[in-house]
Amino acid sequence: MASTTGATGRISGLLDSVPGYRGYRSKEERRDADRRVRERVAAAFAAQADRVERIARDLANQRRLRDVGPVDEFARAIRHLVDRIATATYGYGGLFGDRNVDEAALDQLRLFDEALMTGVGELETPILALEQAFSANTDLATTAREGAEATRKILARLDLRNEVIETGKPAPQDKIQDILSPTPPDQQGPPPAFNLQEGDALTVLGDDFVVDGRIDLEAGGQGLRLLRVGTAPDRWLAVPAERGRSLALLDPTDQPFTGGTESTIGGQAYTVNWSAAGTGEVTGKGGTTGRRAATVSVLTGATDTASRAVVVDWGNEQQVLVGKEVHPDDVEIYGATGKRR
Repeated sequence: MASTTGATGRISGLLDSVPGYRGYRSKEERRDADRRVRERVAAAFAAQADRVERIARDLANQRRLRDVGPVDEFARAIRHLVDRIATATYGYGGLFGDRNVDEAALDQLRLFDEALMTGVGELETPILALEQAFSANTDLATTAREGAEATRKILARLDLRNEVIETGKPAPQDKIQDILSPTPPDQQGPPPAFNLQEGDALTVLGDDFVVDGRIDLEAGGQGLRLLRVGTAPDRWLAVPAERGRSLALLDPTDQPFTGGTESTIGGQAYTVNWSAAGTGEVTGKGGTTGRRAATVSVLTGATDTASRAVVVDWGNEQQVLVGKEVHPDDVEIYGATGKRR
């Protein structure tokens, strides 16, 4: 990570949108700058907490008790963050004292303020997903838990910001790296399994497979790759483009998917996680088909939450795959040469 001094020059301008904000260089204006930033972000997070709380109330009224707990936890996490931001008090030492303050500490405060403001945008993604899942009457628990975890990371930024204000000294660089860049570069982007190619070897839950084809799907702003890892019978590994989500080992079935937010496939009840129109491309030994229209649906077992189903509707045919979720740690990749990657 670059030094905090260098990073200051790359501030995106969000702080400049705060009325009256002049930064922390002037000793007389530091308390005012702190107050303005905290009021701005507290109001933004409070509005987001209102949205999540509204969903929790509606879920309770609809007796969707399985979803109420995680959504309420998400709402309480945001409200706790708001309270911490709004009620923070500091003594007259540290940043607001009469002694000189380390220039690096002032630079870090700009980074922390920027990180708090970008945190509002970070929470917008799970909140929008939560609202969409509520409207579609699908499972909200996973999205709510992801939102609560994102909120806790923002709270960690606030805690370290408070430490810098109270001491007037910069935080250790390793803490800055962990808090402001919580995801290391080697853990960014799609999971390793997403990049498997034809001929690559892998082990899933102790069973050996070789990739001999794939289907690339894009729908509703989400990416999903189906890797054919077995023939006679066919077996497929479903790999989401987003790291951290569960994979699934699936088998084809001739049982149809009839649509709707809840469906039964082969006697198993499922709830639709998401369904959207998009495009898909099939790649195999014969080459690629080129991208064509497809509707993609991803489902979770209504009672057995480890059950998974993926449905690809190509218009003139429907491809239905069912099976069980697989944790990314249960997949070992060796590559075409048999060397583990």
